[in-house]
Amino acid sequence: MPTPEHQPASDAPAVLEIDDEDLIGQADWVIGGDAGRKGRRQAWYAAYVATLGAGAYGFPVVQAAVQTTDPAWLRAQLSSPLAVGILGLSIVAVFWSLYSAGNFRGPVVPPLPWIDHVVGTPMDRALTVRRWWRLSVGSTMFAGALTGATLGAGVAFAGLMPWYAAGLAIVIGAAVGRASGALWLWGQVRSWPGPDRGPRLLYRPRDALRALHAESLRTHSANTSTIGGSVLAGNLRTARLQLARPVRHARRARLRASGPFRVIVRRDLLGMRRLPSTLWSGLAFTVIAATVLVWAVVNPAAPMLAITVGLVPAYLGYGAWAEGLRLQADNAGTPSLLGISPRAEASAHLVAPTALMLLALLAGVAIASRVEPVPATVAIQVPLLLAVLTGGHLLAAFRGTPPGAILRSGSGPVLLILWYLSPGLVVIAVGSLGLWLVRSTDTGTMWAIALAVAVVGFGFVRVQSLTDAHRI
Repeated sequence: MPTPEHQPASDAPAVLEIDDEDLIGQADWVIGGDAGRKGRRQAWYAAYVATLGAGAYGFPVVQAAVQTTDPAWLRAQLSSPLAVGILGLSIVAVFWSLYSAGNFRGPVVPPLPWIDHVVGTPMDRALTVRRWWRLSVGSTMFAGALTGATLGAGVAFAGLMPWYAAGLAIVIGAAVGRASGALWLWGQVRSWPGPDRGPRLLYRPRDALRALHAESLRTHSANTSTIGGSVLAGNLRTARLQLARPVRHARRARLRASGPFRVIVRRDLLGMRRLPSTLWSGLAFTVIAATVLVWAVVNPAAPMLAITVGLVPAYLGYGAWAEGLRLQADNAGTPSLLGISPRAEASAHLVAPTALMLLALLAGVAIASRVEPVPATVAIQVPLLLAVLTGGHLLAAFRGTPPGAILRSGSGPVLLILWYLSPGLVVIAVGSLGLWLVRSTDTGTMWAIALAVAVVGFGFVRVQSLTDAHRI
């Protein structure tokens, strides 16, 4: 009888080779069915629509803005250290925003059945979550490349830069998108305690995917479901509560007793101390906005598109500091513990963000005055801009519930998007038109002031009407 050492090869135990790729494919079909293929189709369709929109609207707008400006002057302005600094600060703001977003909703968010039945198996985690990572990083790279293509092609076609600037802008945009995706993933990894969460994961995505904890993926998946459902239902209060961070700073600080108005202002300032991320994020957006807006106001040759572009970070920066106003809107209709009217309370919540925005704009004007003369219309344009931002955020905080038309199958999603964007669009439209009226004609100043007053007045009307509606 042969010993085990001399046992024939034919009697050796068979080794079963398992292909993880094949198992993941089978699990994908069992759990999701045809959802994966439909998801890829939707992603390609979204990219197709975005490309058409950039070609039909973005490229002509950029080209028109460049062609209606003195090419030599604009070339000198775009190559100045100030323009380079604004571009660098904008990229840093994008990086920080995505890194912060990774704490709540990262780029890798599989559905809960996939996390329970596939991610928790002994298979390599870098393979089990690879599909969601590729989709997310592909989206960021595509967004960066499309932005670079729109700006680069518009500037190059207008003759301001050589033709290869468009290709270089695409490459730079894609690189920024890739770095943004890496920071987004790093923020998700660092949202859960672990032994290895260092910066080396930024250039080693497979190790970063392996560092994702199953409980972290469940948390992010639950956050996605809650926030997505709240957004689709128009319930912004639930989404804000889900995104709220725990207080870790200035926990021992207390409010000092004073009158109702001053107590509310101090409460808003204390909130910024306890959540410094809101203070710094608002400051970053405001610095970008103040630089662009002051440059556009001081230089009469600057294109009007600069004012429109500068109003976007101004709206975001002001909104980062207006958390108290949104909290008042969330509790609209409840008895006032301080015994003041809703309009007076809303006015108190506007003091802190308006004062911070005013300081940023005045600092920008003071710096610009050392370089070249500042026109006298700045004394009108700065209050006008503050009034438009104030009214726009009153409309945003007290917008109420979405209209019932969002439940329609065809036009419902479009109406919901417009409902969300309407306060920002009002700020951009009225602010751009008002600053243009002040800069272009003498009689346009009164029209600009009337528009700003109308926006603020309508905002306070919304404060009272929403409060009364909740009381009823």
